[in-house]
Amino acid sequence: MQQIELEVLLRSEKGKGAAHRIRREGRIPAVLYGRGMETYSLTLNPAELEKILTSGARENTLIGLKISGAGSEKIGHKVVMLKDLQVHPLQRTYLHADFCAVAMDEKIEVEVPIRLTGKAEGVKSGGILEQPRREVRIRCLPSDIPEFIEVDVSGLKIGDSLHVQDVPSSAKCEVVAETNFTVASVTPPISEAKYEEIVAAAEGEKEIVQPERIGEKKEEAEEAKEAKEPKEAKGPKE
Repeated sequence: MQQIELEVLLRSEKGKGAAHRIRREGRIPAVLYGRGMETYSLTLNPAELEKILTSGARENTLIGLKISGAGSEKIGHKVVMLKDLQVHPLQRTYLHADFCAVAMDEKIEVEVPIRLTGKAEGVKSGGILEQPRREVRIRCLPSDIPEFIEVDVSGLKIGDSLHVQDVPSSAKCEVVAETNFTVASVTPPISEAKYEEIVAAAEGEKEIVQPERIGEKKEEAEEAKEAKEPKEAKGPKE
């Protein structure tokens, strides 16, 4: 997997006050951690990180950190993966990033997308292809992380399923799963009559709500009040 370079600056200031000041300067705070190493506080240009994440790079993209600043020489060049990214809920701007260092000679476990290939036999007969799981966990070296895992579904007939144990491992990537979950299946088609029956049942459960007329509640309240009040007795005419 190709590495993408990102320039970061080592920082010594910590805390909320420092984070606010960093953001006012147009940068965002970040942290770098990893197995057997200290945790370092960094800052970076959010536009550069956004450029990486919007260029087609995925979650498992390897990023080579070019660290500068006082004391950066003791850290050296680190290959990392983005583990967490905090985003402003309204403005959608980046607020904070977490990077985890990886050793290029040690295998790691990551989630990769599953891409279904081929046209299932059951689909040709009118069945429906379903994919309940779209990712699978694999174990491999960081440089061997694939963009996706292909699974051929062309042999599936109506009622057939493919499970994670059917996903082929390779010499470089090993599929890891605690349960043999379903990856893809072909279900029987729904007839038009059955479809209409389901739609009719769903519509029958809905309550029909009539639109309220302006002043309707006021009129009802006045009528209720008049009904409760005793009528005054009328005297004889003079």
